[in-house]
Amino acid sequence: MKFVLPEKNYKILWGMLGIGVLSIVAGFVLSSDRTWLALLATGFFVLSVSLVGLLFATIQFISGAKWSIVLRRIPETLIVPLGIAALLIGVVVLGGLFHLNHVYEWFDDAFVAKDEILQQKKGYLNKYFYLVRLVIYFAVWFTMGYAIRKNSVKQDETKDAATKLKLVKLSAAYTLIFAYSFLLASIDIVMSLQPHWFTTMFPVYTFANGWFGAIAAVIIILVVIQKNGGLKDVNAEHLHDLGKWLLMSVIFWAYIAFSMHMLTWYANMPEETYLLEVRLKGNWKIFTIALWMLHFVVPFFILLSRDIKREGSRIVKVAWYSLFVTFLDIIWLVYGSVLGHEGAHAKVNDIPVGPLEIGLFLGAVGACGIIFFKAFAKVNEAPKGDIDYETSRHFHQSF
Repeated sequence: MKFVLPEKNYKILWGMLGIGVLSIVAGFVLSSDRTWLALLATGFFVLSVSLVGLLFATIQFISGAKWSIVLRRIPETLIVPLGIAALLIGVVVLGGLFHLNHVYEWFDDAFVAKDEILQQKKGYLNKYFYLVRLVIYFAVWFTMGYAIRKNSVKQDETKDAATKLKLVKLSAAYTLIFAYSFLLASIDIVMSLQPHWFTTMFPVYTFANGWFGAIAAVIIILVVIQKNGGLKDVNAEHLHDLGKWLLMSVIFWAYIAFSMHMLTWYANMPEETYLLEVRLKGNWKIFTIALWMLHFVVPFFILLSRDIKREGSRIVKVAWYSLFVTFLDIIWLVYGSVLGHEGAHAKVNDIPVGPLEIGLFLGAVGACGIIFFKAFAKVNEAPKGDIDYETSRHFHQSF
């Protein structure tokens, strides 16, 4: 009942982690400013996939979904690599506190003193209160993730409805907590990089991107496990449903992205139009338009195919693509934020994706993969104690 990833796969993951570490070292030697931003973007990428992955599992509990029970342990375990996000984001924040980087302009008291807008916001945007908020966010996320996983594993032994009811209650609490904490965290970690800019759509946009990446991660992990002999109760019907979730994620992101940009442009408010204004100049204009195509047009038409969504060897390629595009979107948000910083106007002609970013993406996947599969191997690969497990095993779509 327990799945252990073969050693050859661990060697690949360790190799990916090694590439990530070398990329960081080379990055600090060649361009420390860009490397600090890359670390923050990678941290938020891991955070988004981890938190939304657990959210996907909690939604299954709340809705009483039976089709996903056989594979539910995967999204449940996605919360475990959250520690990597805490480490990366924490390093960047501490670096700012000790003046090793200038990622957050408002960390500099002298800069705030000469900026009237930031003086009005310093009750919320001040480095010590920010640090306290981050500690609270991660403490709550770790606590909720631990409680949900603990009770899910406990259900394998108790095999009763009472444990499942408790999981529903915990899931409802996590869903509510996630809504508010992720909203505030996305504002604190990413939107505050551009302290003069704001939009109420921003947290929804980052959530839509995280959802896209989380579903992709679930598909990738599922295919890897099945390729190595695990989760034999998961069939093409389950994979097909995950593929439909991924297609829905593409459409959801496109709807939110269009809504945010259209409403921002229509309102014609300088405080809000800044986001696109700085990203539609120089080489950044090409990157912005390309990202829209990569995030919506390409995966949308590929995922319309029913056959692709039902074959692991094909859907996993789309999932890898989707996971990388999720990372690119966060790079777009984080790197683009410095375009309006003092003396950074020339950066519009920089190429935002290179060996550093690709290396960090591989490193993050490697590190998360190692931590995930180590944790996954300690528990049953599927929640067979769930009273509806047999129903999930024989799940079949009527269309």
